[in-house]
Amino acid sequence: MHYGGAELPLRLANGVELHTRPIAARATAAVALWWHTGRLHESPDEVGAAHLLEHLVCEALPAAALARWGGAVNGQSGREWTVWHALLPAAAAPDFLRTLVWALRAPLPPDAHVQRESRVLAAEIGAATARDHWEHGALRACFGAHPLARPLAVLPDLDLAGLTAFRARLLTGPRLRVTAAGGLDPDALAAAIRPLEELPASRAAEPAAPALPIQPCYQRRSAAGALWLLPFALTEAAAVAELALLLADPLVGELPRQLRNAAEPLYGLHCELEFCAGIGLWWLRIDAGRVAAVLEAGIEQRIATGFTAAELARVRALRHARQILEGEDLLGQLEVLAGARPAPPTRSASAATLARVLATCWQRRCRVLGD
Repeated sequence: MHYGGAELPLRLANGVELHTRPIAARATAAVALWWHTGRLHESPDEVGAAHLLEHLVCEALPAAALARWGGAVNGQSGREWTVWHALLPAAAAPDFLRTLVWALRAPLPPDAHVQRESRVLAAEIGAATARDHWEHGALRACFGAHPLARPLAVLPDLDLAGLTAFRARLLTGPRLRVTAAGGLDPDALAAAIRPLEELPASRAAEPAAPALPIQPCYQRRSAAGALWLLPFALTEAAAVAELALLLADPLVGELPRQLRNAAEPLYGLHCELEFCAGIGLWWLRIDAGRVAAVLEAGIEQRIATGFTAAELARVRALRHARQILEGEDLLGQLEVLAGARPAPPTRSASAATLARVLATCWQRRCRVLGD
């Protein structure tokens, strides 16, 4: 995909990567620092460490600097990655990156501060607990004890010594990637990350990719809604991205239309593609389990009948328009630049390929059915 500027990669001697995409005449820039560390990498006595460190780094950023950058700074920690990112005036990008690199490597605050920030996380985690319970059940059913199936909404229980050891073990050059897009100076960003060259070049072992399921599984929950997890191989990612548009896009997808026209209409199908541990996760969620059969019948009908030329043409037009819009979304480019998500497909799969991939993914599904 062409975003308006060529990618300019740089690798420091210890493995830190910088991926920039300069775009002329842009007064803004998006910058992110990606740390290849998340729930996948925590030992049993390090639960929640990555999320806690994400908060502590954000807390270390000076308020005056946040004001200079415009305040659009945030961090996230998930299954595989922890990331800090900003959308800011282009001239401020080197300052942001220098300060972020300092905060990432600075001595951790006293234990009392660490424990206080752990309690702050409780409110954030509480808001995510319901979704995590749904997803955790499906992941455990598909992947058993693999680290991919660990719950995300967990409270950290580490002291300063444990957190320091976790950071020392995983904060290494090969685990860090910096991405930036917009009206930026790649040389200035390269200078800003030079302190990261002092980190060790060691490579910690990664969990092996989990085996994909070979048959459906079914779970129950005493809560409203239903969820489907359809795991897929990265080689199927382009076809799955197209299937997600064909089936689940809120405006042109087939399933939202069928759910709205059901005997008990439902508005709202949530669709998300996630990439982790070397595979893809296609999530589908609805808020009322009573219409789960409508969604399943719609998918199985498409497996049997395939897709028409008109439907494929409509999705090609949608994808083309979104590629143009994504070229304007600087923050949205950073995940692909970091390699945390495959680039969107540039060519359409055939109707036969789409039907085959849909049938394969559906055979691997895990359904969690609620009330």
